[in-house]
This record gives sequence, structure tokens and C-alpha cells, in this order.
Amino acid sequence: MTADISSLPLEVLIRIFQFLDVRSRLKASLVCKTWFQIMDHPQMLCDVKVQFSGEVDEAIKRFSRMTRKFQWFSFVRVIIRAPVVDFLKNYSKQFVILSFHECTEIYGKSESEVQDKILHCDNLRILDVSNSDIAFSFSPLLNLTELKLCFFSGLSDYIVSQFSKSLSKLEKLSLGDSVVYEEEVCKNIYATEEEIETNPSQTYLSFLCIKMLIEKNRATLRNINFTNLRLTSEDILTISKIEDLKLTHILFPEKLNSIHVERFCENQTSLVAVDFTTSVHVEDNTVYAVIKCLQNLQELVLFNKRKIDKCIIEILQLENLVKLDLYCCSNISQLSYQEALLNLKTFKLKSLNLASANISDDNLFKLLKCNKNIRYLNVSDTCISNKTLNMICNNLILLECLILSSCREISDSGLTGEFENYSDSLTPTPLSNLKYLTQLNLSKSSLITNEGCIKAIRFPKLEKLLLNKCRRLILCREFKKELKTQNPYLHNFNPSY
Repeated sequence: MTADISSLPLEVLIRIFQFLDVRSRLKASLVCKTWFQIMDHPQMLCDVKVQFSGEVDEAIKRFSRMTRKFQWFSFVRVIIRAPVVDFLKNYSKQFVILSFHECTEIYGKSESEVQDKILHCDNLRILDVSNSDIAFSFSPLLNLTELKLCFFSGLSDYIVSQFSKSLSKLEKLSLGDSVVYEEEVCKNIYATEEEIETNPSQTYLSFLCIKMLIEKNRATLRNINFTNLRLTSEDILTISKIEDLKLTHILFPEKLNSIHVERFCENQTSLVAVDFTTSVHVEDNTVYAVIKCLQNLQELVLFNKRKIDKCIIEILQLENLVKLDLYCCSNISQLSYQEALLNLKTFKLKSLNLASANISDDNLFKLLKCNKNIRYLNVSDTCISNKTLNMICNNLILLECLILSSCREISDSGLTGEFENYSDSLTPTPLSNLKYLTQLNLSKSSLITNEGCIKAIRFPKLEKLLLNKCRRLILCREFKKELKTQNPYLHNFNPSY
């Protein structure tokens, strides 16, 4: 007796359909009424973003006829007037993620009109506001966990205070693109913290106001992004000393030197993730300072830091590291990598970016083989060989994203596992053994051919494939059609740079 898929329990069907990407889920919802009801479950819609931009009155009218309970809404360059306000009010209970970018608001003519536009977003968790004057439209955001405020024209105490009045569960904070006025300057504006709360400036952003926001949320706040907030080093240290503040993630500002980094880490030993992406002056001493204080570090991002070298020896001693980003850290020498691998203690990596790394193939082989749980791997523009790629295909079976762009030694043999002179420690393994792969980048691989790609690129979940500027490839219609046939979920094939 055959059973229809629709006869399965709801929780089983939800689990099955969660394996589909967003586009496929929305298409599946059109098959029948039962599938439509399944796709309308919150777990099915949580990652579907509904975006409105420009003139949106007609789009809002059409959307208002829909019954799906979408949770993620984005407004880009939209004038917030009556139809938009009505839409926001009608759907406010559904909002989980909400963003406004370059939006302007038409103010009401009376206090009653302003009060009438207040939004009660009880389920809102993430709010992202960039250059948009919509602060007064919200009632207390009691369940908000992530707040991002970015204003190129100037963030003010008024805007910050409007959003922070009733926050009680804030975990992640990002404030940016503003000059922060120091306490000496603010003495001419405020005398007390009470004055900030009762009459906040609509012109200035004070450090005192930022500090008050962080202090108020210190019990829950775990992640702060200082990237675009122009604070002094002493201000950063003052924040690190806030009693009972226990940060886990920090994105350091541009010009914090190693001494201040070390003092910050000494005050916040709960940190498990440190990001220096936007920091300028990062050298070996800076990294040493972090590692000295944070032996339990799990994530370290040193994106495009060309002044570090020897610190790789200490980095690969971190036993709990799961994410390491050394993109374009090209001054780390082969000798330093070799010394680091002699006493390797990092065996838990799940995300590794070694793009443009000056690491030998043998050391890369050893590092990867000792970290079999890697999901994301970027080894573009390295000397990775077919032998190491074969080891990856055999051992790193949990890989979801593999970036091999500009790897000059990779050929068809590496993709298909069909080459001679294997050692006893290697088993011929094709690329297709990576069953969980969703993204593959082989751009600028000059040795791969159409035949090798057709043999090797066969994945049940592959969504994104890049084969740009591969000299021996002929990207004809038949070739693309065959690849799409072999990879049923492939919808992002060879996008331009």
C-alpha cells in the first residue's frame, strides 16, 4: 500500500521541506492546499525576506491580499506615509526582522496623529535602521535582541534614547557612522544623566548616552560592533570596565593599538570571538595580546592583515578555535606555518579562510586533515595540489562551501579522483563525495576542462557554482544545461563579479 507524502505528520513534513531553498519552498507551496499550509508554518517562512523599495503603494495593496505570515520585511528608499504606516500597523504582530534603509517619514500634523502611528511589534527580534527617520513610530521593543543604528548624516542622543527606552533583552548592538562627542564637550550640553533621558539632544551623540545604553543592557548584551562608531581608546576601555558586562563577541574599531586591545580583553575575559576586519594597526603583538587573555577563543578574524607573521604559531595553539579568517594575510611565511604545524593543537575548526596564504601544500594537507569538521573552506590563490584536494574530498565530508579560485595546480584529476601514484594513505575520491556542498568556486582554474567538470560536479544540494575565467572551459549552452541537470538545486550559476 503506497502512502501519499501528505499523510506524514506535520513535524516530519516540515523537516523534509526545510531541506529546500527559499525559492523551491515558495514554488512547492503552489502545488496543493496541504503544501501551502505547510509552507505557511513559521519555520518555513523565517528566512524569506519581503522587500519594498521606491514607490510601494501598489505593491502594498497586492501584498495585503496575501495570507502568508512572513516574518522578515525590508524597506529601501521608501517614503513612510499613510499607506505604509497602515501596512506596518496591520502586520506589526508578524514582524521578527525589520529593516529601513534610506527611508524618510512624513510626520503627522498633530500629536494624535503621531500617537496613532505607534507600532506595537511584540515579536520583533532584529531591527536594522540606516539613514531613516522612523524612531518615534515604535512602542517599547521588549523582545528586541539585535539593534543596528547607522546614520551617515549623524546619529544623535535623541535617536538612541528613543530606541533604548524599554529594551530588556538586547544581545547585539551596532552603532555607526557618527562623531561621538566626549564628556568635556557634553558638559556644555548636559549636566546630568537625567537630562539626557528627559531632553536628549537631536544634534549630538554623546559617549555618555552610549554608555548609559550599554549599562542599561549589560545583563543581556553580548555582542558589540565598534566599527563605525568613532570612539576614543579611553572610551572603549571605559565600556570594557562596566560592571557585570560580559561580552562574548567584539568587532574592534579602526585605530585601537595592542596595549588597549590587551587591556580591553583583560576586562572582558568572557570574549570568545574577536574581529579585526576594520582595524588598521594589527601586528603580531596585537594578536599575542588577545591570545594571552583569551585562551578559550573560538573565533578570530584577521582579514587582510599584512603585518602579522609569527603569531600564527600561537594561533594554532588555541584548542577551542572553530573559526579562523586569515584572508590575504600574505606575510605569514611558510616557515611560520611550518613551525605552527609542528605542535598543532587546533583540531575543531569549522570555518577556515586561507585565501592567498603563503602555506606549503604539505602543511595545508596536515592542517586540513586534522580538522575534519570544516564546513567552510577558502584556499583560493594557494598552492593546493590535486593530492590535497583528494584528501579534502575523502575526509572533509561535512563541507558546505569550498572556494578554490585561482588554484593553479588543480586539474581534472583532482576533481575526479582519477590520477596515478597514490600513496598508501590516500584513497582516490572524487569531488562529488562532498554530499553537503552548497557552494563551489573554481574560477580562474586554468587546468580544468568541460569533461572533468561534468564528471565531478554532481551534488544533491549545490546552489551556487562559479566557473569564471577558466581558460580550458567552453561555457556553451549544452555544458551549462548538463551541469544544471546533475545539480538539481543549482540556481546561481557563474554570476559575474
